[in-house]
Amino acid sequence: MPKFVPRQRKHKTRAREQQQRNGAGGDDSNVAEVFPADKAEREERKRRLKEEMSTGMSGMSTKKKKRLDKYIETKLKKEENLDLLKKLAESKIDTSLFQSSKNLGRVHNTKREIMSRAMREKRAGIDVDRNEGLLRERQRENESSDKEECSGESENEVPKEQVEEASTQPQAANGAAAGFGSGLKRPLELDEQGKPIITKRRRGEKEKPTIIIQLPAQGEDSEDDEESEWGGFNSEGGSESQLDGEEEPESVRSVKKTEESDLDEDKSDATSEDDSVDENNKESRKERSSAFKAWAIQQRNNAIGFTPSEAPTEAFSKLNIPKPVSFAPRALESDPLPPELDTKTTTDETRKAFAVEVNRPPTIQETRLALPVVAEEQKVMEAIYNNPAVIVCGATGSGKTTQVPQFLFEAGYGSPNGPTPGMIGVTQPRRVAAVSMAARVGEELGSVTNRVAHQIRFDSNVSDNTAIKFMTDGILLREVNEDFFLRKYSAIVIDEAHERSVNTDILVGMISRIVQAREKIARGDPAFTEIAKKFPNTKPLKLVIMSATLRVSDFADNKRLFPSGPPPVLNVEGKQHKVTDHFARRTERDYLNEMYKKVQRGHKKLPKGGMLVFLTGQNEIMALSRRLKDAFPSTDGNLNKGPKVRVSATEAPVEDEDIDLGCGSNPALEDFSDDEDADAQGTNDEKDEFVISDEDEPPEDIPKVHVLPLYSNLPTNQQLRVFEPPPEGSRLIVVATNVAETSLTIPGIRYVFDCGRAKERKYDAVTRVQSFEVSWISKASASQRAGRAGRTGPGHCYKLYSSAVYERDFESFTVPEILRAPLEGVVLQLKQLGKQAVSIFPFPSPPDKHDLARAEKLLGYLGALSPLDGSITPLGQKIGTYPLSPRFARMICQSQTPNGAAVAIALVAALSVPEFFIPQNLVDVHASNGNPEGTPSDKSEDSEPEDPTITAQSTYNIAHRDLSSWNRTSDAVKLLKALHDYSRARDSLRFCAEHFLRPKALREANQLRLQIETIAYSESATFIPSNQTQLSTPTKQQLRLVPELVTSGFIDQVAIRADLSLEPPELAKRPRRAVDVPYITLFPSHELFGRVTAETDRFVYVHPSSVLARVEPKHLPKYIVYSRLQRGTERTVGDGINKRNVRSPKVRMHALTPATDALLLKLAKDSPLLEWGKPIGRIGILPTEGGRERRECDVVPSLVGQKGKIGWPLGSVRVVQRRDVRRGWVVERFVEA
Repeated sequence: MPKFVPRQRKHKTRAREQQQRNGAGGDDSNVAEVFPADKAEREERKRRLKEEMSTGMSGMSTKKKKRLDKYIETKLKKEENLDLLKKLAESKIDTSLFQSSKNLGRVHNTKREIMSRAMREKRAGIDVDRNEGLLRERQRENESSDKEECSGESENEVPKEQVEEASTQPQAANGAAAGFGSGLKRPLELDEQGKPIITKRRRGEKEKPTIIIQLPAQGEDSEDDEESEWGGFNSEGGSESQLDGEEEPESVRSVKKTEESDLDEDKSDATSEDDSVDENNKESRKERSSAFKAWAIQQRNNAIGFTPSEAPTEAFSKLNIPKPVSFAPRALESDPLPPELDTKTTTDETRKAFAVEVNRPPTIQETRLALPVVAEEQKVMEAIYNNPAVIVCGATGSGKTTQVPQFLFEAGYGSPNGPTPGMIGVTQPRRVAAVSMAARVGEELGSVTNRVAHQIRFDSNVSDNTAIKFMTDGILLREVNEDFFLRKYSAIVIDEAHERSVNTDILVGMISRIVQAREKIARGDPAFTEIAKKFPNTKPLKLVIMSATLRVSDFADNKRLFPSGPPPVLNVEGKQHKVTDHFARRTERDYLNEMYKKVQRGHKKLPKGGMLVFLTGQNEIMALSRRLKDAFPSTDGNLNKGPKVRVSATEAPVEDEDIDLGCGSNPALEDFSDDEDADAQGTNDEKDEFVISDEDEPPEDIPKVHVLPLYSNLPTNQQLRVFEPPPEGSRLIVVATNVAETSLTIPGIRYVFDCGRAKERKYDAVTRVQSFEVSWISKASASQRAGRAGRTGPGHCYKLYSSAVYERDFESFTVPEILRAPLEGVVLQLKQLGKQAVSIFPFPSPPDKHDLARAEKLLGYLGALSPLDGSITPLGQKIGTYPLSPRFARMICQSQTPNGAAVAIALVAALSVPEFFIPQNLVDVHASNGNPEGTPSDKSEDSEPEDPTITAQSTYNIAHRDLSSWNRTSDAVKLLKALHDYSRARDSLRFCAEHFLRPKALREANQLRLQIETIAYSESATFIPSNQTQLSTPTKQQLRLVPELVTSGFIDQVAIRADLSLEPPELAKRPRRAVDVPYITLFPSHELFGRVTAETDRFVYVHPSSVLARVEPKHLPKYIVYSRLQRGTERTVGDGINKRNVRSPKVRMHALTPATDALLLKLAKDSPLLEWGKPIGRIGILPTEGGRERRECDVVPSLVGQKGKIGWPLGSVRVVQRRDVRRGWVVERFVEA
């Protein structure tokens, strides 16, 4: 048996041989990675290029390294592509002898194909003798056939020498590499002078089968000709000859020539690209085709015996068909239009063509055309013309705020001679937005810049020539109060409606009714005939509601707001510039300190561009501004180092948002965690924090900072500084509240830093306490803040919260302010505007009807509304002038003298800020931790240790005894004393620590006092503000006025001592402490905290923190005016399983001041709270006045909370009464004893 020899594998053998030929046998087979030769060479070349280009460049940044690598890659790719093109150019293939694949499988070829193949092979030098023989034989056949043709055709013949010369010329020129298809070209035709005949040709179409029809001569029968064979190339370039000299008919010959011409055009398409057919030849060919078609149709009809009838239209016209009387042709169908354009505007004869020409500078016009909303101008204007109200939702930066008023202006709105002569009113939620937008629109209008004006409180440049007027919503509300129909306006634009302030909601509801009324007046509605006569030529009013993040359903689906149908919603998509969001890895609780760190790092690392920083309040803004100026060189370092400047009321306009009613912390902000950031703790990647893909490089030298604050209390001229360019070599940093959130386009802002929080108005419906709290903003507000960075160019938004917090804690939209604020001010505003039925007012987000009714009753108790018909009283008009809570405004109105007003303003400021004092139950905690809130320790180390609890409690009692030294029974006077001593203290922090006070609350109260003084001065010329941070010491007369001021604002929140009421309760034991003495409120307290479960639940008790808690029970006053009620938590005695002796929590009242019968009678005499009893004793008859009976008698008035209940008698008084037809005997005045 032979020895086994394994069979060799071909592929392995070939690979081994190829490896030996390439010389790769010595390569190391154990290397980590084996690269192909070309790849290794490429990497080596890449390395050499990188070394050459990086020579002499030290300290190259990461971004530059990436750019260098990209450049080298691009350079290598270009070189490889160039080498590939050179290799392709070297390898050329002659395709002249290639055959088409469609001829594969054919056995016999036509003579044409045989001769064409012979011509190409001869030129290529293949079988030359045989191919020449074929060509000469075919040439001799053509010459013999040409001699038999008629002599008339001989003048176009070409001599043989010319044919040979023409046939050999391409071969001599090209040699063996003859061009593809050159053998099919015909020799040039020459005229009599020997010049070539060039005919105009058209591009050949796809070859179609040609039908040859031979018309028989007259008297002869038609015969079918047999197919003739190919006869070679003749002198005329024909492709085939007739058999045996048989002559073809002229018609057949012309058709063949046409076919051959088309075929030649297909083969020589490259040479006839630019040729065209002569117009005369085209017309003649068309006529021949039509004549032939008509003849063919006639021959076909004759063959089948068919006679066509007359034309259908002519036959139909001869028919006498009766037409119905009510017949109406159906209208032509068309594609449906969008809702905003679905109207017959093209047939509307009342629509006049009117336009205002505006000449803008080229740069401004170019900027306008780049805005997305400009592309929607026709759509917007058609929707405004076709509908009374329109909602425009445009993305942030789309240009709707500046461009929509210009659209209206150019369409004729605001033109005195146009169809809509009234002004264009544009409302803004902020003063700075109204002023800046007016300036920007005026600049864009160019030649008519004087037609734009603004009006805010105490500042206006409106003239008779004004066409576009920017203003705050409060200004327009006052104009509605003066002229309900707003006759001087033709269109109202409510911008930034997503903020949903109280003024915005009231304004939308009012104008929706005004729009309907104006439309009915213009249409001639009979119900408005008298108004139409009084105000002739009244035109319809247009309403445009604009926002970027509006909850459209609150407006479009509100049938009460728009009863005639929902307004169209126009969506303007697309931002002008892209904004990149950067979420934080972790959400820090100390957002102010974190904001300072992030802005500091960003100023060092980010390329040039302005910064906009969002914080919650003025104090935070000023603190961050100081820290930034201390950390970097500042261009305005002396902004806060000079003396404080007081600004008069005319220079510091005040709106509703300026009144800061204190600030509390939101527990929701203290109870968050970043679930996704648990693993990221300690991995604060600050290195790549500000790495952006922009082309700009970070500054080599840190520039100066140009820090500017922006908040509502800032004077207007100071607010407008943010629009000025910063000094050269500095970076603009604007530190703002949510004032800068909407409508503002600050030039140069490229980076936004958002803390994600805002100070918002909160209202507790149970305790009826209003305050400001710092809480999370909504997602819509976050989008608005981020959009500030993309107004003038691409930007970035750095958020101080994580994406987990954003998705979990941020609401989609901001809750309307009308749903989180007390409704007394809203109802009073509507009453001022003449709206009596407040419950049916068309609110975009209607509040609860019971809350509206309760607010209306409260205004009646305060004397702002008449108890008869609910109309506003003169006192109510005066209360409405203050942008304060009606309770606090009533206290200021109660003071008749300037000195009394100063005390009232201080009381209002103190009552507006909650929690002046640190609770006594926290004193032990502060004492154990050292000194409370930074209390300085004066004790030496050698002093004997004392019990910290006893020391802290005694110090607390001494401090509060000192604060209540002006009045031992009034908590309101205690608040006044605390504010007074704080304003006059040299070291305010030490004072607060020694008296257990909260420095932040007192600081805010003192600032609020100065603001309210400015408001009072603007509303009353007799009041002169102190303009001093120190509060003057009140006199004894002013202190005696405090109970009256407080009771006037809280007349409905009065409690009577239970044992002094008409029905004293039976108590189980006599109370030994003041906090255990029961009181009964005027309105049952259990309505706020639930039903009564025990007899004692009807009572309220003095809060332990009140000064009355230290009074003996028998010395407690009969009446106590309180600010709010508070219910404690339930407590049980026993273990957690066997609970026993469940103690019901007591309701405590935060007392303000004692009251008397005479004080309550004086303040409640004109309110529904007071009921008059029947006369007592002798009645004196007085002379009649105006036909009405009058009398003088003694009566006993009673303070009644609920109708039908027994009130609290206030003692007998002597009064003068008159008889009223509707109400009976009414008190006219008191008779003084």
